[in-house]
Amino acid sequence: MATEVRMPQLGLTMEEGTIGKWIKQEGDKVSAGDVLVEITTDKLSSEIESEVDGYLLKIVAEEGEDIPVRGLLAVIGEEGEEVDLPLDAAEAEATAEELKTELTGIAPKEEPKQEAVTERGRIKASPLAKKTAADLGVELSELTGSGSGPGGRIIQRDVLAAAESKKAQPAASQAAQPVVTEVPGDIVKPLSNMRKVIGQRMQANKQIAPHVTITTEVNVDNTIALRNKLNAKNTDVRFSYTDILVKMSATALRSYPVMNSSITEDSFIIHDRVNIGVAVALEDGLIVPVVRDADRKGLRAITAETRELITKARENTLSPDQMAGATFTISNLGNYDVDGFTPVINLPEAAILGVGRIIRKPIVNENDQIVPASMMVLSLSFDHRVVDGATAAEFLKKLKGYLEDPDNMYL
Repeated sequence: MATEVRMPQLGLTMEEGTIGKWIKQEGDKVSAGDVLVEITTDKLSSEIESEVDGYLLKIVAEEGEDIPVRGLLAVIGEEGEEVDLPLDAAEAEATAEELKTELTGIAPKEEPKQEAVTERGRIKASPLAKKTAADLGVELSELTGSGSGPGGRIIQRDVLAAAESKKAQPAASQAAQPVVTEVPGDIVKPLSNMRKVIGQRMQANKQIAPHVTITTEVNVDNTIALRNKLNAKNTDVRFSYTDILVKMSATALRSYPVMNSSITEDSFIIHDRVNIGVAVALEDGLIVPVVRDADRKGLRAITAETRELITKARENTLSPDQMAGATFTISNLGNYDVDGFTPVINLPEAAILGVGRIIRKPIVNENDQIVPASMMVLSLSFDHRVVDGATAAEFLKKLKGYLEDPDNMYL
């Protein structure tokens, strides 16, 4: 009996994966545990293994193709077995209608189109349709009268049809597309699957979430003294500023729970658990492993967990669970001599903290004296659909207070 190989869900927010490379080809004999295909999501590259023995009868998804979660990738069965590919829901419905028309001679009654707009003016579209529209440059507002989903909701096939129609327009309409001319000496490198997915995800994040970024400058002399003291007393472990920021951010989030939120299509969820994502730079892109329950862990435990996650990230051995469930993210570019930057929110999270370098500079103290100090710039980007500016500012002020005087964490 044939076995279907489908796109797994490797994280809570994963909607689709990109086919990277087929390791096995049609007709190959496979055993349970053999790697069939490499896939890429916005967070990682992963391998899909066969769960059964048999032969790879049919490859359905091509390399480079984006396949939704639970979408069909391939079929495994006995050698020479007939492959009967299942229809998707839309194809099955269309086939049934065609058969009914052929048998009865009566065409199905055409239902009036419903507008894909709510009373509040929000466009009704599936999450996959929204992402596909962002990837293909299709404006959902142009499809509000042509949604074919329930209640006139826009679904992916509506977006794909609109994209095909756009392609068919005269070439003059696309004259604005930039043209890059290669010259001798240029190096042309194809985009890796990870870079493609990161690009698509970042573009969608910027288009969907109304980003607002606020910054503050912090005197971290006392945090530096704390770190030096901890490292002197604990020679078996070395605490980093990122470790300290994970703990301080997690503590501050308890005071401002709306900052620890995730947004859905119709609501937002204020999480009980505080799971901090830590951005890690790799050669091909960025990956964000997650320190779970950071508010309930001591600094030593956070440091050990962060070290393990960073090592696994660079070795590409992180499990899906170690990259799923973040409720807030920290991106520290201080090691690259960056003063400040505007981080992009990692949807569905409501906020991300950008951390700059520590630099010695003169400041005016409370006694109007010019003195040297170690200063750091913090940049907080937040989703204005969920968080108001005043709340974000209060959270950043709370975090600043912890960095300027770590004893404030215990008040």
